[in-house]
Parts: sequence; structure tokens; C-alpha cells
Amino acid sequence: APSLEDFSHLPPEQRRKKLQQKLDELNRELQKETDQRDALNKMKDVYEKNPQMGDPSSLQPKLSETNCNIQRLRSKIHKNESWLSEVEGKQSSRGDRRLSADNHHHTPHGRESPEGSYTDDTNQEHHTPLRRPNPSQPGLPNHDPHEFDDEFDDDDPLPVIGHCKALYSFDGKDEGTLVMAENEILYIIEEDKGDGWTRARKQSGEEGYIPTSYVEITIERHGKGS
Repeated sequence: APSLEDFSHLPPEQRRKKLQQKLDELNRELQKETDQRDALNKMKDVYEKNPQMGDPSSLQPKLSETNCNIQRLRSKIHKNESWLSEVEGKQSSRGDRRLSADNHHHTPHGRESPEGSYTDDTNQEHHTPLRRPNPSQPGLPNHDPHEFDDEFDDDDPLPVIGHCKALYSFDGKDEGTLVMAENEILYIIEEDKGDGWTRARKQSGEEGYIPTSYVEITIERHGKGS
């Protein structure tokens, strides 16, 4: 993928790191230009008081250039700060979603799911969550009977909300992404937030982001009964 100025071609965690690095670099450049402007102003002041040491107007072109650089860098810093806030806002909403994952995905129809009614029984979270196995999904091993109870415990991994089949292989070279083979089946633990990346878990337990356009996704609606 082409490298974009706002790093939007990267998955969220990698994008946040790149933007932070860019901001640090721009702030260092800004400090350097500001120091240079201060030095030029001091020299200009000396020349004005002691004309025999030099012509103050000779410093003006360099001062103008330095001021332009400072304005340019401030503008870039502002842009990068906005992009960074956007990424951190999305990541924060990803975290908040853990608390509402069940309500968000399972409210549309009847509530008689094999896992019990989380949305109607508001007191359930104060008791031991039901630990019944889920009905097996076609083509998926029923390896984790607790996956839909995970939201009750912040230390548990994100609950599985569906599965997907890889239409193409993906090399997963960027940090935070998953390598996947064509036709591989993965679990979906977080839907695409509009940035083109879906968070998935391999059957081995490894988690990361995959390009949404590379997979065929099936989101499971467990509120409808099986």
C-alpha cells in the first residue's frame, strides 16, 4: 500500500506509534528552528547596537526563512496531533465496546439464547456467570465454552462475535497484524470501525488486525436461538 502522510494505510496500533514518532520528530525540528530564530534575533540586536560588527538587515532573509519554517512545523504538528487524537479516540471506543458487546450484537430478537439472558437479567453480573457450552458452529471447533461470558471479566480476552474465512493470504508484516493463509478460518473479536481493519483471533489464540476486504465475515447473532 502507498505510504500516506496520516499513516491511515496502517492498522490502528501501528498507526498510533508512527504518528507519535512523527510528532516527536516535528517537535525536535521546531525546537531547533526556534533556537535558531532566537540566536538570529540576538545577533540582529547586537548589530543594531554595534553597526561596525555587521549589517542587521543582512540577517532578515534568514530570519524570514526561519519564521516560515516555524509556521510550517506548527501546522504539521497540529495536523499530526489531530490524527493521533482520532486514533486514540477510536481505540478508546474499542475498549468501551467490551462492556456493551453483548447488548450491541444480541438485542434484535428473542432472548432465549443457550447462554442465558444477559440483557433482561440486570442482576446476573453479580452472580457467577452461566458456563454452558455454546452450540457448535459449522466448521468451527467448539474450543471455548466461556467465550460469551468473557465480558464480565476485564482480564479475559474479547468475546468471539463471529468468524471469517480468508479469501486471500495476508503477510501480516506490520506490527499488530495477523498472518493468514487463503481459506483459513479465524474468529472475529471486533468488527471493522470504519478504518478497513477487523480484529481477529487465530485458532491458536494469537490476536491481531486483518484487512476487512481480505475476508468473508459471518457475525453470529446469538439472541435468535439455534
